[in-house]
Amino acid sequence: MDGIEFPHFTWRSSDAIEGSSLTRSFLKHRPDEHWVLVGEGVAQCHAQLWTAWHSAARRQRRSTSLARSFDAEFLRYLAGTHHVSDAFKRAGMRDGDEAGCFLVLPDWKHEGNHLPTPDESKRTEMAGNASKLADAIGVDLVDEPLVISHEGAQRLGFNPDPSSEVTCDALIGHVISAEFNS
Repeated sequence: MDGIEFPHFTWRSSDAIEGSSLTRSFLKHRPDEHWVLVGEGVAQCHAQLWTAWHSAARRQRRSTSLARSFDAEFLRYLAGTHHVSDAFKRAGMRDGDEAGCFLVLPDWKHEGNHLPTPDESKRTEMAGNASKLADAIGVDLVDEPLVISHEGAQRLGFNPDPSSEVTCDALIGHVISAEFNS
């Protein structure tokens, strides 16, 4: 799964942002409810994002979601928690952030044995939408890969041993822990 990119666009701001203001602006300008804004260091590896997506999609299909919307259920899994409010605190924008990601959630109604990755025309459309969105909220898109970090893991509520390496597998375990953590 980690070899298959999750649709995302990394952005940076020239100044530290005010979290709630940027979030309001994002919600006003996002193309649709499939677009999710996460804070600095939250999106760390593609398999982490796909695992959160699969978990949230499974709950949606079974009508057992704890959140009212698919994007909130996705954030709940990403943050490894049963509590939607904690998910927004962990994964959302915070005052002082200078970077983050736009994530584009594939349709949860997708069924089949392959991941619902966008084709070339859809990727081009998403890139155009990301550029318009970045302009509207005053941030710059940057071509940076997802990076695994202790800081990002801690932000998500996962507190690894400081002397150990954070891995994508550990982040996947944190996502899955949302089924058990209350």
